[in-house]
Amino acid sequence: MATATRAEVTLTEGESEGSVSAPDGGRLRGWRILLVLVGSVALFGLAAATAAVAGDRLSEGSRDQHREAIVAAATEGVLALIDVHTDTADADLQRLRDLSTGAFAAELSDSGSGLAAAIRDSAVDSTGRIDAAALVSESGEPGVVIVAASAQVVNSGSPDATPRTYRLRVTVDDVDGELMMSKVDFVP
Repeated sequence: MATATRAEVTLTEGESEGSVSAPDGGRLRGWRILLVLVGSVALFGLAAATAAVAGDRLSEGSRDQHREAIVAAATEGVLALIDVHTDTADADLQRLRDLSTGAFAAELSDSGSGLAAAIRDSAVDSTGRIDAAALVSESGEPGVVIVAASAQVVNSGSPDATPRTYRLRVTVDDVDGELMMSKVDFVP
């Protein structure tokens, strides 16, 4: 049997010089496996974090689109409310009804034919525009929007165009995927 110095390995019977490994080779191999596992877990964690951030950005984009759609529905409804004309009163009111739901739609139905007749009898021509609109609150599907609008109004009592301004709080509900006005309040 041969004796080994520090740098040499002692050979035992049946071992050849080519099959001998370094004394700490098993421990080094274990560390390498551990490092590969830790690196893999870190890469997986980084990939998951990247996916989560990308998902949050996409969902934030979806929320922004939903908010914009709520504001658009409110402004379209308010414009239908203030932009009415003697010659098109029935169609104007039908457009308003088509954009409405809930209590507001019920109010329009109750006064529907009388409102169109009042517009015609008073020779109302109101040309409206939206000046500003902003989402006040949103909790899930319904949203509340404040709309500032104005109109030039001509009627039988005032043949000269009279400017009118409106500040309205509009509640918008999702009805089977369609955003509709469900409540309209004048804001002083």
